[in-house]
Amino acid sequence: MTTEQTPEPSNVVLQRFFESSESARRASAHLRKSAEVAVHFTDVPGAYHFKLVDGAPRFMQGAAQDPDFELTMAPGAVSAIAAQPNADVGDLGILFFQHIVAKDPQSKIHVKLHSGLVKLTMRGWLGVMAAGGGKVMGWLAMKGLKGPAAIASAVARLRKG
Repeated sequence: MTTEQTPEPSNVVLQRFFESSESARRASAHLRKSAEVAVHFTDVPGAYHFKLVDGAPRFMQGAAQDPDFELTMAPGAVSAIAAQPNADVGDLGILFFQHIVAKDPQSKIHVKLHSGLVKLTMRGWLGVMAAGGGKVMGWLAMKGLKGPAAIASAVARLRKG
């Protein structure tokens, strides 16, 4: 007799990743206390959010108060990210962006930006990008995003949802 395990809900998987992963800790080290992300899942109802609490990354149930951006994540994206608890920030950043541009709905991350470039900078998000270093910038360049103007253009596209 075989037993089939039910996969964990995406919110449980992502919470464990944010709160126990060295990758999440390193990436969020550049964020300010005011940085916040609204999170929704395609397989779990309800509102969730990510922010720093006492300097540590926390993922919680409930609506974000002042999110910089909003993510809607499919289970495949959550699983892929959570499977990299010790990845360096650059590899994790590339993985995140790969799921933003993914065509498969089960692997897609939809992003809607709520903050402009100045607010993102003030809240530390560009520091996270910089921590990804040459890996992330090289990947973005391969996708046609070269230089500050291209990044500003990408930010403008994300603001439209």
